[in-house]
Amino acid sequence: MTKLPGRYWRLWTAAAISNAGDGVFVIALPLLAARITNEPSSIALVATFFTIPWLLFSVPVGALIDRADRRRVLVIADLCRGALVGGLALVAAFDDVQLWMLWALAFGLGLGEVFFDNGSQAILPSVVEEAQLERANGLLYSSEIAGSTFVGMPIGSTLFGIAVWLPFGIDAASFVVAAMLAASLRGSFRPTPRAATNGEGKVSLISEMRAGLNWLAHHHVLRNLTLGVALINLALAATQATFVLFAFEELHIAERWFGPLVAIIGAGSLVAGIVGGKVVSKVGRRFAMLVAGLAPVLTSLAIGLFPVAWWVIVMTTIQALTITIWSIVAVTMRQQLVPDHLFGRVNSAYRWISTGVMPIGAFIGGLTAQWFGLRAPYFAASALLLIAYAVVALRLSAAELTAADQVALAERNGVGPQ
Repeated sequence: MTKLPGRYWRLWTAAAISNAGDGVFVIALPLLAARITNEPSSIALVATFFTIPWLLFSVPVGALIDRADRRRVLVIADLCRGALVGGLALVAAFDDVQLWMLWALAFGLGLGEVFFDNGSQAILPSVVEEAQLERANGLLYSSEIAGSTFVGMPIGSTLFGIAVWLPFGIDAASFVVAAMLAASLRGSFRPTPRAATNGEGKVSLISEMRAGLNWLAHHHVLRNLTLGVALINLALAATQATFVLFAFEELHIAERWFGPLVAIIGAGSLVAGIVGGKVVSKVGRRFAMLVAGLAPVLTSLAIGLFPVAWWVIVMTTIQALTITIWSIVAVTMRQQLVPDHLFGRVNSAYRWISTGVMPIGAFIGGLTAQWFGLRAPYFAASALLLIAYAVVALRLSAAELTAADQVALAERNGVGPQ
């Protein structure tokens, strides 16, 4: 197995540090929201505002990333996110935090994530060889889960008990350190433009956005993959938006144990991140996607039927494991099938749809929990996940996946449409 290059590990370290800070923030934000209000719909709005920038800005951001140095995008995104979280830390230290502040902060951080996530996925094929992508993506996921779930979340819940402002201050510092590491990457990370120009020789941003959307719309495999992932994210957002209340009121978890609970659940994602690339290589992409698509259908149903703490931990751990394997496959496929000069635009169009549905899912999940109880979102999620599984099973055959690989290889070798 070819050794991953040094600059990949620098990117990996930046992601690990940033995600450790994210874990501190992610655990502290719902705890703070739950102190301010116990209305499921109000708490769910935090998740709604965090994800809605994907729906509003993902496509234009993708076009900008295809024009920019992707390393610089990562640096600026992390510095801006650090400033936002640092501002909340100051407010929490000297004044009372209002719920609308959490909504505003979630929106700003979500916008930063649109830039950072699109940029980091676009930069990875320039950092490692194509044959290393699944392993590199899997290790990045493991660093995200380990940093966020096993380091950040337990620390965040502890710091939150000491002082409300502490976890947010730690998160702000982590963003700054991650930005410095990203800035230290050596090499060129600006794609070579290959789009058509207008009569004045300038590329229209609107035309670039349209090119990304059209490319995705006409690619059979990625079009159906987008639909399947959108349904999965819609379902997961509906359950995750009110999970903090589900843990308190249905599982009877004390506030101080919420961080460790999420850390235990994250074990599935960590394991999948470490071994996911090898698993996919061994069993094949389609089989991995079928298993990863079916398991959440069953686990969501099981959680809704039996809301007992130990059972929910087992089911959500399995769900996290399979969803992470799905994510590794989906990200690697996009990196392999989409030409580099179009990646930012196509990836952002993909995320616009697949991640853009999450604020809708979070909002619907909050209303469903408020109207029908905290278990109801899990039954609705199970139905949506079953539809997603049907999309993968019926519309993404092994032959279609192989044909898409062959077309992408021919285009990289200069044969066929560019």
